[in-house]
Amino acid sequence: MQFNAALTGDAATLARQHGEMLARLPATVHAFILVELEKWPMLFGPEQRYQRALLEHLSGVPTGELDQAVSGIGRIEAESGVNRLGERNPARFQDEAQALLRKRGLIVGWRGEVDGFFQKVDPVLEATLYAADAPRRLVVQLYGSGIAVQRDRLWKRFKGVGLRLPLNLEGTNATEPFLQALFGAGEPGRGGPALFAAAIESAPLDAWLIESHEALHALWKTSETSETSGRNDRGTSSASSTGLSYDRLRPYRDDLTRALNRKIQSGVESPQAFAAYARSLQIVPPAGTLLYAPDILLAFVRDVLITGNGTLLMNNTFVEWAAIQALRRAQPRILVTRFGVRDKLKPFSSMVLFSQPRATDQIPVAQDPVGSFIDVEQLSYYVWLNAEKNPAYRKKTLYLFLAEGVDEMLAIRSDAPIAARSGLTPARLSDVHATMAQWLGVSVPNGSGRPIVEILQ
Repeated sequence: MQFNAALTGDAATLARQHGEMLARLPATVHAFILVELEKWPMLFGPEQRYQRALLEHLSGVPTGELDQAVSGIGRIEAESGVNRLGERNPARFQDEAQALLRKRGLIVGWRGEVDGFFQKVDPVLEATLYAADAPRRLVVQLYGSGIAVQRDRLWKRFKGVGLRLPLNLEGTNATEPFLQALFGAGEPGRGGPALFAAAIESAPLDAWLIESHEALHALWKTSETSETSGRNDRGTSSASSTGLSYDRLRPYRDDLTRALNRKIQSGVESPQAFAAYARSLQIVPPAGTLLYAPDILLAFVRDVLITGNGTLLMNNTFVEWAAIQALRRAQPRILVTRFGVRDKLKPFSSMVLFSQPRATDQIPVAQDPVGSFIDVEQLSYYVWLNAEKNPAYRKKTLYLFLAEGVDEMLAIRSDAPIAARSGLTPARLSDVHATMAQWLGVSVPNGSGRPIVEILQ
């Protein structure tokens, strides 16, 4: 089937180079690839590399083998009538095809065939995309102060996994000294702590901090001028990292909510039309909201807020969903999440999505420290689980879990089990800092800590 895809630059070149192969694919798979190529300017580097590898691999498969591999998909397309649809725009064809598959009761079978096809293809691509000697990665998950941590239930889902290490928090119980001791203070002119700048070689998208509040961002002394200069920069920036803060995004979230509410009030043709409208919005957050703000990141923030279940309403849900999407799409070398205290949930009538409640309808805000702990135990586990499913992080990652003011941490290595031990000497946060630096293979000046042997050996 021939499609009319709006492709430019590298995406158009790839479609031309592999046009013969694409024409042999079932229409739904062909359209899927073209829709991804249409997004090319807003795809992160790992996503672009995947699409290149996919096209090159499929073009290298002998014709008979490829036809056999996709025969199940083609059979269901013929049975449903999808291959007779007249729509030539790839995205609209996708919508019409899935609607027809649902109508014919074939959507489950079709998805099974598509999943089966990519389950055979992806392992081949992974061997090409993810070298065994690729640099190590680091994921740090923090529970912010104020969360009512229950020590007997802390990180309960990781029972029997990793090493629980006692900490000496003398002088670092409060949030600011805790974070400064853990990551190092921000250095003027470097856009953040030296640990991050040294590990990512001036590539802001290689280090992400995602938080419910703003404490992590306080370590990054990025000026409004540098933030603005990075807005359309596809390369380096004076900001050493990518940062997303739910609290700092509040004006942007309000603007997005109002835009979506206006669209609903004016009338929506279909769920697909509303989704397309939402994806087309180009709202720019106020200067200083983001540490690094190229167009691709603005699109990422918008998509996180409109596709995540509850991300517009709950800070910790935003952190979890943004972290999972960053792991899947951008695959940063360093990811730091910091969960915080969320507000108590309100009756559904006061949380109608995309609405702006009247002043008389508003319910007073009250924090929920206990509920926050229950939430973040689950959410942090989901982040870890999604990282472990990702070949970029498998067998290459050190995971650290800490709670501010709690004299214990959990360390998990994806490449080797860390044996549980008793009687360990409490480590200082400066030791944890030195451990992260050694794991990443970077040198941090003026470091006073010692790497924790029990984690690194």
